[in-house]
Amino acid sequence: MSASDPSQASVAGLARSKSELAELIRKRVGSRLFVNVSNREPFVHSFGPDGQVRAQAAVGGLTLALNSVMQAVGGVWVAHGSGDADRASADPEGRLRVPPDNPAYDLQRVWLTSEENDGYYNGCANQAIWPICHLAFTKPVFRTAHWEAYRKVNAKFAAAVARAVGDQDAIIFIQDYHFALLPRLIKQRCPNAVCVHFWHIPWPLPEVLAMCPWHEQILDGVLGNDVFGVHVPEYAERFLRAARTRAGCDIADSRTLLRDGRPVRVQAFPISIDFDRVSRRASGAACDEAVSELRERYRLDGKFVVLGLDRIDYTKGVIERLQAIERMLALHPEMRAKTAYIHAGAPSRTEIPAYRDLHEAVAAIEKRINAGGSGREPGPVISIQRQLGDDDVLALYRLADVCVVSSLEDGMNLVAKEFLAARNDERGHLLLSEFTGAAWELPGADCFNPLAVDDFAERLYALSGRADAGGAQRMRRLREHVRTHNIYGWIGSILQAVPGQPDAQ
Repeated sequence: MSASDPSQASVAGLARSKSELAELIRKRVGSRLFVNVSNREPFVHSFGPDGQVRAQAAVGGLTLALNSVMQAVGGVWVAHGSGDADRASADPEGRLRVPPDNPAYDLQRVWLTSEENDGYYNGCANQAIWPICHLAFTKPVFRTAHWEAYRKVNAKFAAAVARAVGDQDAIIFIQDYHFALLPRLIKQRCPNAVCVHFWHIPWPLPEVLAMCPWHEQILDGVLGNDVFGVHVPEYAERFLRAARTRAGCDIADSRTLLRDGRPVRVQAFPISIDFDRVSRRASGAACDEAVSELRERYRLDGKFVVLGLDRIDYTKGVIERLQAIERMLALHPEMRAKTAYIHAGAPSRTEIPAYRDLHEAVAAIEKRINAGGSGREPGPVISIQRQLGDDDVLALYRLADVCVVSSLEDGMNLVAKEFLAARNDERGHLLLSEFTGAAWELPGADCFNPLAVDDFAERLYALSGRADAGGAQRMRRLREHVRTHNIYGWIGSILQAVPGQPDAQ
């Protein structure tokens, strides 16, 4: 694999901090209205036990970075209003100023009924589009009612964007697979809008995409964009092939399609994290306390600590990771008392049958592994199935001898990058699935095939006793790559691809 996309080498230094990004935004956005569209909102309002309304910021590096963008440029963030006090905190049109402590931009909430949300999100987005975009051997579910809900919700979001934009010059930044139809709908309503869409999961092979009965509508919707971004060049190539063979587009050059004579730029923009923020917080006193507390609670002293940190999803290779742990202990029974495998991840999408089945399978194999001992000691599997705070997550990264990312397919995988950023001691080992975007991007990472369970098990065993002479050097190289290719550079590179040269503010 190539270590990095040549197109990224020239843009990695565009914005490495909030201040540099703010300056780039002012230059690239100019007087144009900036609108960000996502399923999840940046601030959720809920009623507390005393009946008072409380605002809580959404977690996640992407949301934090986009919040920084919005505070720098102003504009409007359009998102689904999901909090039980969201209506009470907004005006009759669903609009309010945020952040609550220092208002800088508008949050425009879109109201969905429970039936609409279930059909659009749990149905079409996560039972049809998600599985066809991940080659994880899970059969997609195509139901007309789900598709109709998806169309209806995309139309609702388009109407909300149109109310905010009208005929103004605007940049619309659309997030993810929930909104495949949205770019075309916006273009129909907002003639002066530039649509930029980032697809946060893999783009499927054209032959797999064709399995979806609505693939023509999906392609037509996405081709409404001016810029379409994915994580790695392979996904860009898949999209270009699908657009050419399934939608009849002409190819202007290696990055540009022509749809009815209009250019659509398709490019890889590998997403990243706020390295400095993660590294700084991992060195803080609160994280130190969390390390001590977790070490004592789970009796980790002297143990070979293997960490898997991801929600329970069939794309993440959770079962394969457990099978590798079980195989390693069967082949090397002396490791049972020496190993602690921590899986930290909140339950995910339990309304969907495939996910409920996965949760049951995970619980069964964990129980089997832990039942294999003498009973005098706790089993080697430590399952933490709840949403963890930032300090606990960073503490787990610091405690791990090996962080295992075993995804069967993953657009990028930011756990790998967060682990690297958190290891200021330059110790620990990242074992990274070759089926992730991160494996393509990170230079010299230790990559493996999670489906080859026997090899997976032996790799873990080898790491349990290996004095890795080159480990610190490799960690330094990987950390430096993530530090210099951070989330601000990601957003900056996307903005550089936006057509037009606006007048500076």
